[in-house]
Amino acid sequence: MYEWYKPRFYASFNASDNAYYFTGNGLYENAVTEGDGIFSLKGVDARVTVEHEELPGGAVRQRTTVRNTGGSPLSVEVLSSSFTAGIGMEGSRPWKKHRFVIHYAESCWCGEAQWRHVYAEDAGLYRTYNHGSQSSFRLCSQSSWSTCRFEPVVMIEDTELGETYFAGIGAGSGWCINVGIRGYRDDIGLCIMVSDCSEKNDGWHADLLPGESVTTCYSVVGRVKGGFEEAAGALTHAHRAICSVPFDGDVPPLCFNDYMNCLWALPTREKTMPLARRAAEIGCEYYVMDAGWYGKNKNDEYDLGMWEIDDDLFGEGGLKGLFDDIKKLGMKPGIWFEFESAGIDSPVVREHPDYILRRRGHPVGGRRVLLDFRVPGVREHIRERVKALYAIGVRFIKNDYNANTGVGTDPDGAGSVREHAAAFYAFIDSLRRDFPDLIIENCGSGAMRSDIGTLSHFHLQSVSDQEDYFRLPSIVSGSAACYPPERCGVWAYPYPTKIDFRTTFSPSPEFTDKFSDGKITSYCCVTGLMGLFYLSGRIDAADGFNMKLMKDAAALYKKYRRGTMSSVPVYPTGTFDIDTDGLDTFGLNDAPSRTLRLAVWNNSDESRSAVIGLSKYITGGSVVDRFPCVAGYSSSLEGTDLNITLPRGKSALFVVIEY
Repeated sequence: MYEWYKPRFYASFNASDNAYYFTGNGLYENAVTEGDGIFSLKGVDARVTVEHEELPGGAVRQRTTVRNTGGSPLSVEVLSSSFTAGIGMEGSRPWKKHRFVIHYAESCWCGEAQWRHVYAEDAGLYRTYNHGSQSSFRLCSQSSWSTCRFEPVVMIEDTELGETYFAGIGAGSGWCINVGIRGYRDDIGLCIMVSDCSEKNDGWHADLLPGESVTTCYSVVGRVKGGFEEAAGALTHAHRAICSVPFDGDVPPLCFNDYMNCLWALPTREKTMPLARRAAEIGCEYYVMDAGWYGKNKNDEYDLGMWEIDDDLFGEGGLKGLFDDIKKLGMKPGIWFEFESAGIDSPVVREHPDYILRRRGHPVGGRRVLLDFRVPGVREHIRERVKALYAIGVRFIKNDYNANTGVGTDPDGAGSVREHAAAFYAFIDSLRRDFPDLIIENCGSGAMRSDIGTLSHFHLQSVSDQEDYFRLPSIVSGSAACYPPERCGVWAYPYPTKIDFRTTFSPSPEFTDKFSDGKITSYCCVTGLMGLFYLSGRIDAADGFNMKLMKDAAALYKKYRRGTMSSVPVYPTGTFDIDTDGLDTFGLNDAPSRTLRLAVWNNSDESRSAVIGLSKYITGGSVVDRFPCVAGYSSSLEGTDLNITLPRGKSALFVVIEY
């Protein structure tokens, strides 16, 4: 076991602890150690077991179980998944003098993974000296949209000792991460409590009868030498070990999806085939049809949840005939789904009112309700729909999640949300066993449910629903510090068409001419190259020049995608915000092949030349690939300095360095 690690826990029982802070409450210090990670408690008839295993990157995966060993009921109000204490107890500089930096990421729909870097004092963690501190810095989620407010990870950088502790959680439902001060007077340090079992967060509690137990979800904790970037690399290695669902072909695929800035859920045969022919010409391996393929009523309050194909949209042969034509082009068909949602007037809900989640007796979601995957009939209904689509050629499912449970469901609030989430993930696992060549994407209104626990059951994660191509790099680069870059499904949408015009748009020479300089195509493709490439946009309108750009990008993606699976994220100029107007960088460093792939985005109104120092990652080397290879874009390596030039306006450059 790593020398810094001790199996600790934080717990409170029987309404005895109402505090939000961690100075002296909790039971770890007074517990009796009975074995490796096994404790009995003084004053409470319970046994605590801390399961732990080493992960790559200097991390440990941990979860905690408490069992009632007494003869009376035991009420559990807080149980940590992990509890890391003693941070900063060594060293000499008073930590009130800006010693600690807290790194965390805010998240919202279309604005995921926005990293913040603040001193502990600015996060509300400051010493009050004589008595234990009652301050706490708290990240949390209170619904099945586990990442709709914050990414479930935190890092504490000790600038004096040059090391960083990190912690994260894979809950799939409500969770909380608390950073607090523990100890008295000068004998103090920081601590991190991670939990998905906390009454103080979302009302969760467990009433255990004698002999019963409850177990948290897994968390990941670790310590590395260095700061944010080193911690992000360690997390990537750890998360990669957890997210081990294999891709068909053992490499992340190249996909086309017809939704974003493209058909906007209005597919027909006439619209699809021109897009499919272009996607195949570029080199895409999957053609994914998004929403709009199901339901002849075109009323989600009836159609959603039934998943009946509207064959009339797709001409002779219906959807199967269209998919047959896509397969002839050399691509595997895919389709959008939303397993957990149903319309309140759909036959599946009307005939089976016990199939849906409720809170205080009312359907969760109003007119768009959520199916309960603890119910065998629900699982069988969705499985039959998947089987029917698989039979006509579907080999990729983009599973969306556009609603959430809120704080809890019947019968026991947040506990039921945890149970439902576990049942749903078990269902996903069963689909992968039954259909081993079926890729299943996790999408949740973008990335509103992208915790590592959820992603461990899927092949990839959509990073966002962000429609503006110039706002996406911040999300992509930030997401790569939260889950492995090869699992980051990145939209690249040349020839974008806004959703406002989805019913009226048709390709025209004037539309094609708007993008003739290739800058938007290049920008989008550079972003796509930094994760799992997910092409979209009205590429059926592309001219020859832009088609070549997309083909060049696809070839580079396929050349280096295996290396993405062993790369860690790097940030030569730091993390950056979604509304950036400067020159920003993000890289994927593949140490095994000694290859650094770097994206540079110019969001200013002017042309930009810059020198980017890379001495932290390389000792020399050469530029072996660049995209785009057109006038106005240039790069050269002098020692460890990369000299780049980009044209005015929004433009981007992709550079590959072997070192």
